[in-house]
Amino acid sequence: MLRRTLTSALLSLAVAGCSATTTPPAAPAPGGGIDDAVASINPTDVEQRIAFLASDELRGRDTPSPGLEAAANYAAEEFRRLGLRPAGDDETYIQRFPFDASTLDRAGVLVETRERAGTHRLEFASDYFVIPARVDSVAGTPLFLGPARGGVLLPPEAAGRPVAFFVADTGSAAWQMAAGAALQSSLAARAAAVVLVMAPAFPDSMISVLANQLTGQILPVPMPVIGLRYAAAARMFGAAGLDLDQIRDATAPTSLEGLTLALRTPIEGSSAEAPNVVAILPGSDSALSREYVVFSAHIDHVGVGEPDATGDSIYNGADDDASGTTAVLEIAEAFASLAQRPARSMIFLLVSAEEDGLLGSQHFVEEPTVPLAQIVANINIDMVGRNAPDTVVAIGQDYSSLGPAVQRVSGANPALGLVVAPDLWPEEQLFFRSDHFSFAMKEIPAIFFTTGLHEDYHRPSDEPETIDSDKLARVARLLFRFGHELASRPERPQWTEEGRAAIRNVMRQ
Repeated sequence: MLRRTLTSALLSLAVAGCSATTTPPAAPAPGGGIDDAVASINPTDVEQRIAFLASDELRGRDTPSPGLEAAANYAAEEFRRLGLRPAGDDETYIQRFPFDASTLDRAGVLVETRERAGTHRLEFASDYFVIPARVDSVAGTPLFLGPARGGVLLPPEAAGRPVAFFVADTGSAAWQMAAGAALQSSLAARAAAVVLVMAPAFPDSMISVLANQLTGQILPVPMPVIGLRYAAAARMFGAAGLDLDQIRDATAPTSLEGLTLALRTPIEGSSAEAPNVVAILPGSDSALSREYVVFSAHIDHVGVGEPDATGDSIYNGADDDASGTTAVLEIAEAFASLAQRPARSMIFLLVSAEEDGLLGSQHFVEEPTVPLAQIVANINIDMVGRNAPDTVVAIGQDYSSLGPAVQRVSGANPALGLVVAPDLWPEEQLFFRSDHFSFAMKEIPAIFFTTGLHEDYHRPSDEPETIDSDKLARVARLLFRFGHELASRPERPQWTEEGRAAIRNVMRQ
């Protein structure tokens, strides 16, 4: 799932080149019915696919990387084995798109305070993390605005200065939302930088994790963001004669007089190409086969980073999103086994650079390999291998006729043992955080299936053995039946008034 940090909140080696190997499932038996196709989706195949895609040898499938290329080639070979039609570039399964990789120059990053007693330099990844922006350096006397919260109007003296906020809640969603609100207010006031004073309970280890994960996340605004460990912030405030413990909840602006905060966050860039993997199963109806239902998932993850307490530095991404990739491959195999194909054609799309801002899916909808107007729906699958064994969440059910349709399919198949729940985490704004959103922005009805975040999200502990392969198989079976119904019905899915309004409101921003 897209890195839900401040960036996303706001705004070559083949498989043979890796030591990881996998034995592909047997080719689907031709001439099967729908029930046979459903039965072909099984936990054993799921385990095999996850074991390869989330193996250490693929090293977290960062965009770009040899591990990502290995995963893309694996998927392409699977589509070829299934007899699906290539729908990438030059009659291949791979669609390439330019990827400009901008990262923080860790050797050049600097955060220091210039005080009456001298200069004090803070330690990157220990005292602070940084999200760089379109500005190389900032210096000024910080203005403290109290708790980070929505709807704050900053005073005129905030313009051109670093502004600091206390982030009280350490929960992942809560602190990021508060930080996003602080950034929004700071942009409106034309501040120079945002300093987030993390609560005392915010784990020191997370400062290091975020420092590593966010070096490639460049804010598209002229305002870097710094997240300070509470002890480091308390020392800075003390140098200005202020007690952070006493004023952290005060809402009146407080200037840290006598102190200059200097930031240097240089970025360096490189250019590469990244892969999407695209295949088509042609439909059976002479007219409707010119229309398409798209299954999508992202094949990338976040690569290699800071080691955890066990020394593991590979962020395998078994759930995020080897689980969704596996589901798409299993669903494709089930469709390929059918004796009678559905009326509409099916597209199986695995995108990369999702974690870097939905770039792969954005490229696909901007440079589609089929006419965009003929795509009738997108079913996106991102993180479906964990949490409650009887529940899958469908984000965006109220936005289109896809919601009632999946509920009909779920109700007609109780043996799957799955409840299709509405959005259980509205505060996370998940509808805007995965690849279906690229389709929605083109006003193509889209729905997003997930089983939610967990403690291993974007950590090395998101390993193959944590996946509930039985649940993942049942989710894929449900989505196969759902996709089959969409591809068989003569009417196109339609937005609701609420859904169309929500999408157009985002497009206007």
